[in-house]
Amino acid sequence: MNFKEVKKKDNLTVNRENAEHGDVFLPVNSYHCLIPFTYRELALHWHEEMEITFIQEGTSDYKVGKEEFKANAGDIILIPPYCTHSACEIPGKTMISDSMVFHLDYLGASNQDLSASKYLRPMAEGQLVMQEVIRECDAGYEEIKEAFLGALDCFKNKPSFYEMLLKEQLLHILILLFSYGYIRESDDSHITSENRWHIKSALEFIANHYSEKISITQLAHLAGFSENYFMNLFRQYVGMSCVQYINHYRIQEAAHALEETTRSVSEIAMLNGFDNISYFNLQFKRSFGMTPREFRRNQLEL
Repeated sequence: MNFKEVKKKDNLTVNRENAEHGDVFLPVNSYHCLIPFTYRELALHWHEEMEITFIQEGTSDYKVGKEEFKANAGDIILIPPYCTHSACEIPGKTMISDSMVFHLDYLGASNQDLSASKYLRPMAEGQLVMQEVIRECDAGYEEIKEAFLGALDCFKNKPSFYEMLLKEQLLHILILLFSYGYIRESDDSHITSENRWHIKSALEFIANHYSEKISITQLAHLAGFSENYFMNLFRQYVGMSCVQYINHYRIQEAAHALEETTRSVSEIAMLNGFDNISYFNLQFKRSFGMTPREFRRNQLEL
């Protein structure tokens, strides 16, 4: 496969992903990604659908919730609804992956029956936890892999009655995940569904106001918590401090501007919430391992 034939897409912004995963009639989609040519970094984001990714070849760094790990060929990555996640190139390495993203309502989460109330809604509401990665040595791996690849093939090739067949296959994957203990009850009662929604409100606020001054006091008030409680809850949910998250968001937006515009580095820093160019340069180099000018030069050479 010629990697250079694949056009590089924009980085996805931190916070809620804007992509439409299917439509209201079939809320399912698949994605074939090649790092570093589809993206170098899939910035921290979340969506209301569940996601399953199979690593076909290579390796990359992943972050799912609070967990950080290297994803290698053969790994199956599980991402629950509303869970923040990101992926990043390992310098000098490539990776090929296939993902399926699907809304649990498609499988019946909003129905008034036992399967919805006992399994699907608790998954959608974060009351159940998922093991982030299933490796070749783990129980049930071959069954789960075969079921995923079957669902992926069904979605791509759309055989007769695929609308019902796909639903059956996705449900079969979930049954396997429950059967082998990869989805289980959460022992973390501290983060309730209500708390998750409060944190998501703060994430949405950051996405809409990242170019302005944002204080912890402001975000804590928005969420209805004390500052200390908010900061602890934010770190527990997102996997990093609120200040780190805001800086990460701003840096990703600045990187996008460096790629897509001819604005000066200082102007881009100001437009993305940094009023100190030295601090901006420091944070940018921490994230990308190079200065903003070096980053822009490298992007022009791709």
